[in-house]
Amino acid sequence: MTSTAKARSQLSRYKWKRLGNEALINALRLLRDATILYNAGSYPSAYQLAVLSLEELSKACWVEHYYYSSLTNTGFSDADFEQEFLKLLYLHNKKQMAFIAPNEFEYPLKLVDLINSGGLERRKQQAVYVGFDRDRKTVHVTSRISVPRETISQTEAKSLLSWINSEFVFMMNRLEESQVYFGLPGMDEILRSPDAEAAKKWPHRSRTRSRSHYKAHLERHKIVFEAAAKEYLAKQTAQEG
Repeated sequence: MTSTAKARSQLSRYKWKRLGNEALINALRLLRDATILYNAGSYPSAYQLAVLSLEELSKACWVEHYYYSSLTNTGFSDADFEQEFLKLLYLHNKKQMAFIAPNEFEYPLKLVDLINSGGLERRKQQAVYVGFDRDRKTVHVTSRISVPRETISQTEAKSLLSWINSEFVFMMNRLEESQVYFGLPGMDEILRSPDAEAAKKWPHRSRTRSRSHYKAHLERHKIVFEAAAKEYLAKQTAQEG
């Protein structure tokens, strides 16, 4: 393959910038629509769109990080690596986890575990479809029928929307403080748009992201480390014996 042909097989800088910008715009659109549905009393649909907003926001942040890191470090990766990265953008659970991963200790253990286990993705599906519990092999016909209007409550929808709105407000506040937040051209301007400002009008506060969660994470990691150390020492003792 010639260098020209190889170059054509990868995204141009224009497409990287367009991808990040449009994902951020779409995240705001989905959140706006989720808010409209919530106010109309359609809590399951509001919940689903709020999760989709989170995923698109995560996509925007992920693309921005890839683009900015490529510019400021060793340049854009080859086509194979780029393909592997782009495939991640189609995996819902990966996008959900990627959003909280950089600041994982600031989120409740319950939320981290929910996302890690695929629980948030299952809740998103339950907010849309009527059906039974299932795993990869079996549809559990003895389980109760899952019905969106019975599964997703107003409280759960409000909590999720409050969290997503607060994440946008967090970014907007940081942008206001430093005048720069994203490293991909155009994204800061989107955060200054009327659609983004609408996030500040959401009337409910969220405590989902807070440094108060650090202690619980540290305690868990301490327990895991101590268990691993104990297991290692036991193996060493057995080998020496």
